[in-house]
Amino acid sequence: MTSGPASTTVMRYFDMWNTGDTTIADQILHPAWVDHAHPEVTGPAAVKQAVQAIRAARPGLHFTVHTILGDSDLVAVVGSVGRPQQRTDSPGHLIWLVRLVDGLMTEMWTYQQNQPSR
Repeated sequence: MTSGPASTTVMRYFDMWNTGDTTIADQILHPAWVDHAHPEVTGPAAVKQAVQAIRAARPGLHFTVHTILGDSDLVAVVGSVGRPQQRTDSPGHLIWLVRLVDGLMTEMWTYQQNQPSR
């Protein structure tokens, strides 16, 4: 796993989702933030609202980061989503590509890596 400023920022983002502590959103998200999987959620204030709403609806939601690759303005994250007591709810890994500007997360794209059929 890569270790550096960009990967630390990205880890803090997933920690925010896991803990519900949105006080760090303004420290890690660029004002022009957009998650292309959820383009209706733009900017840190909208992310704070989304975290609170989703955690209220799915309190057991947990992001696990397996690997972070890169540590500049583009970072790839491989992880999964599930509950802490379960390995994962998804049939495969998720891959997030994150673009950073001035050390802040600016854009994110989400891709699902499905497990091969057996």
